[in-house]
Amino acid sequence: PALTERWVEDICARGHTGPPESEALVIRFAELIVGLLPLMLGPRRDQIQPLWDRTAELFGAMAARRGLAAGEAIEEVHALRELVLRDLYQNPPAGGTVRLSLREVLRLNRALDRAVTHVSVGHTDALFFEFFESEGASTVLRGPDALAEARAQLDQIDAEVLEVVGAAKPTPDTAEVP
Repeated sequence: PALTERWVEDICARGHTGPPESEALVIRFAELIVGLLPLMLGPRRDQIQPLWDRTAELFGAMAARRGLAAGEAIEEVHALRELVLRDLYQNPPAGGTVRLSLREVLRLNRALDRAVTHVSVGHTDALFFEFFESEGASTVLRGPDALAEARAQLDQIDAEVLEVVGAAKPTPDTAEVP
């Protein structure tokens, strides 16, 4: 929860939350992304990866709706990377008694790189379909109310995560670690 809070504070400090009604959605994205991150390192990463990608793509699409440039949305993910790495080295797992393996750090970095890529894809798709939308086109956010559509898609992703982990919605406190 502290990592999520710091990431949201960083986003808010940059002035990136968009209209007031989208701030709650930014918080929800932050909770989900931070909760999924440990699962991207664990034994279920192959099942979680498509959900991770969809979440990041939706985050990018909503960043476009919040009026952000693609680079600003990518900076938000890089801010999360910095917070995660700083936290891992300032407060190592198990109080420093468990060595942080290079493999885990590389997997963490790879997961965040995937998020950057999919945030960019979601942002680009949102702008493309906004300007060149045609009947029957597949867009990340299809409904007239983007916030409601994003919430519905996040609900669906949450349900799919629950199916994969077979437990309560992952949080940084309860998510499994390799």
